[in-house]
Amino acid sequence: MQNDSYRKNLIAKVHIGKSQLKMDEETYRTFLMNAVNKTSCKAMSNTELNQVLDLMAQRGAKVRSNFWGNRPSPAKAKKPYLAKITALLAKHNLTPQYADAIGKKAFGIEFIDWLAVWQLKKVIQMLSVYDNKKKL
Repeated sequence: MQNDSYRKNLIAKVHIGKSQLKMDEETYRTFLMNAVNKTSCKAMSNTELNQVLDLMAQRGAKVRSNFWGNRPSPAKAKKPYLAKITALLAKHNLTPQYADAIGKKAFGIEFIDWLAVWQLKKVIQMLSVYDNKKKL
């Protein structure tokens, strides 16, 4: 079942790429034939669908999942700590990825939004030490 939904997702991405590249039906079928020797997505394997997507990306289509686009908002208990972290980062013109890297190195967790409150306090301490060193 999971493979079936993955396949449907690939086919949908191919069709999105088709519309982004503004291909008419004849151009689209010719493109598919040149890419994988098939004229229909339904007849393609997952590997062939990925090949078509790669070729579309080379031509300028930007097909991506929205899943990774936005981070979910953190819990209310974390917001003041995240605000403090953001303020410390802004003070030194550091990117949010800097804090993410601190969290990953210290706790093995990819994003600071995912840290527990006690871990956020530790990140604030680390950034405060950085702040104090920069003042000297």
